[in-house]
Amino acid sequence: MGGFAIQSLPARAQAAQSGDAVHSLKPVEVVGQTSLQGATIDAKKYSGNVQQADDSEIERSKSSNLAEFMNTQLGSVTVNEVQGSPFQVDVNYRGHRLSPILGSPQGLSVYLDGVRVNEPFGDVMNWDLLPESAIANVSLLPGSNPLYGLNTLGGALVLNTKSGLTHQGTEMDLSMGGAGRQRLDFSHGRQWGDGWHAFGAATLFNERGWRENSQGKLGNVFLKLGRKQADVDWNLSYLRARSDLLGNGLLNQSLYDVNHSAGYTFSDHTLSNAQALNLNASFHLNPNDKLSALLSWGSRQRNTRNGDISNDWAQWKTACAATPTDSACTDPNDPGYVAHNAVVNSTSSQQVQRSMGFQWSHRAVAHQLAMGAEWSASRIAYDQFSQEADFDATRSAQADTSSAVVQDVALRGSSRTQSLYASDVLALTAATQLTLSARWNKTIVQNDLASPAPVVSESFGYAKLNPAIGLTHALMPGTHVFASVSQGTRVPTALELGCADPAKPCVLPTGLQSDPYLKQVVAHTMELGLRSELGNGLRFSGALFRTLSHDDIAFVNSGFSQAGYFTNIGDTLRQGIELALRGRSGPWQWHANYTYLNATYQSLGVLTGPLSTATNPNTISPGTPIAGLPKQVLKLGADWRFTPQMSLGADWFIASSQTIAGNESGSRPELGTLAGYSLLNVRGTWQIEPRWQAYVRLNNLLNKPYASYASGNVDFFPQGQALPAGASPVASRFIAPGAGRTLYMGLRYEWE
Repeated sequence: MGGFAIQSLPARAQAAQSGDAVHSLKPVEVVGQTSLQGATIDAKKYSGNVQQADDSEIERSKSSNLAEFMNTQLGSVTVNEVQGSPFQVDVNYRGHRLSPILGSPQGLSVYLDGVRVNEPFGDVMNWDLLPESAIANVSLLPGSNPLYGLNTLGGALVLNTKSGLTHQGTEMDLSMGGAGRQRLDFSHGRQWGDGWHAFGAATLFNERGWRENSQGKLGNVFLKLGRKQADVDWNLSYLRARSDLLGNGLLNQSLYDVNHSAGYTFSDHTLSNAQALNLNASFHLNPNDKLSALLSWGSRQRNTRNGDISNDWAQWKTACAATPTDSACTDPNDPGYVAHNAVVNSTSSQQVQRSMGFQWSHRAVAHQLAMGAEWSASRIAYDQFSQEADFDATRSAQADTSSAVVQDVALRGSSRTQSLYASDVLALTAATQLTLSARWNKTIVQNDLASPAPVVSESFGYAKLNPAIGLTHALMPGTHVFASVSQGTRVPTALELGCADPAKPCVLPTGLQSDPYLKQVVAHTMELGLRSELGNGLRFSGALFRTLSHDDIAFVNSGFSQAGYFTNIGDTLRQGIELALRGRSGPWQWHANYTYLNATYQSLGVLTGPLSTATNPNTISPGTPIAGLPKQVLKLGADWRFTPQMSLGADWFIASSQTIAGNESGSRPELGTLAGYSLLNVRGTWQIEPRWQAYVRLNNLLNKPYASYASGNVDFFPQGQALPAGASPVASRFIAPGAGRTLYMGLRYEWE
């Protein structure tokens, strides 16, 4: 089974073919066999249920960002709005997570122009640093595809950017709407003599946020220069991105019932700055042989400041509820008295990553071969500080300036990965293709850890050969069946290796120390499916999938705050069925996606957390559901162009109930389950004249209250008020509330 990245027609060429003055989706017929340029294959021969879209479909959906587009348009994708910021969401695909939050179990890899963009520190994905206005196409590849390297347990998200060859002319999109949201996207591409071409794009975003204290702003610039000749094709790109985001995190149910736009405690402030420089080149040796090369350099800086409940105060408050007359609970001079109920945690991290790759691809009569090598190295510098604080009347943590700022962590780490891979698409007959692929990875992670002293050095090594096999057969023209078996791995990161001792829990992302060895995660995926072109613009695809992960890694809490540790939790299983139907007839274009997902733990153990007790542990066993994942999801969408200039569209998202984190065992009936929900979004466009388009989008048309994720914890601020003296904190569920009805309006200019 090979890896694939889309190569599509230019958006304006598609628009011209369809007669749409702005954009119109044309099915992409050719995909790349690997993340590097040079190895292409007919999409019909792909042995998996790949999903693909280009910028014209993204533009037509009028989605606020890439994550929202995937949530409404791509099958088996759901989004958890854990932080309350549109650029700090968890994206789930087939039960595997792609998150910006340290400590989340990452299971998907992400590539931008062939460069892996999961951050070295925690494998997290920072959506706020993507150049969305420069994205030409999106490919969501299923399975444990070894050709896409580490962290490809459940799939890979492949993004390719525009160029002056594919997107000539100027585009500008200005939108504004609810919660003070404002966004401007601008891009320009051109080409000139002797194969030279250039492209530039920029985005500015600013919003007040629909929840209190949830402001956010970001900006990025993307530049690309290249030259395409008969035997040499190269491009050099540069990305600069910055963001300043406030996230609220989960909200206690008691306060949500009073004010669904509130926040539990404040603040959660993140400042990010990133740069990336990538060089892609390909050399045509002859009509059948091509060499491809990639060189990349990236730098990321991130500073955070979080106001959290003090774990010492929480434990003291709980104990004092049982012994309210104890002097340690009433006398501030008693050594056991805890005066500060909050702590301000601040972090500073710097990451530098370099990578290179080389690939040879060859086409023969019955073979499409690709062989390559990749190397990557990263350096990490991470520091974390804490200071005692108190919550004010608005539940904002105010640092006690008389308390010392304590450095809890000083980490200097590095990792190196070298890989060799090969793939062959073998035509057994005119109707049957066999794909064989394999990748060998070797990774070394080294840490110098201090809290802040003494310094302890540690080094861990991992190696694995991951194979895959896929088969595609044409039952008839336009109808293909496919099957595949693949294996992928994820290596523990510096973060996980520095926080793996249950006797020394850390507060994410603080408290790292030299810790026990963690095993790498090994995932096996089996997939069986069918896709068919039924005629008259109708397409169907469906697949059965099963991914079994061994030695999965999870972060388990060990107290009331964020304290916890990483551990191998045994096996996890994600299996299900996905169905998709897309149609196009006259002025109508529509799609329907259905997913049934059964995600469970497959080993005995305990998921410790703030609600776990000796008499009521959160015990898991084979069949225990994984939290945060609805079992069933249905997505319906349609667009109707009722005049040559005007169109209406709608997306309907329906999700079933899900298990609440911390209550996987079901032993906390007071937490229950998180109810399912449905969202109806509508949009309309008016082509004022060939270059100008006005549009409107209304999210959550029916203004339904909903939550996309929930976790169990102890509520110290019931209904937003501090727990009174002597009162006992109670178990509560904390939810990720969704926004109510929100209107956005925009104006788009496009000039070729």
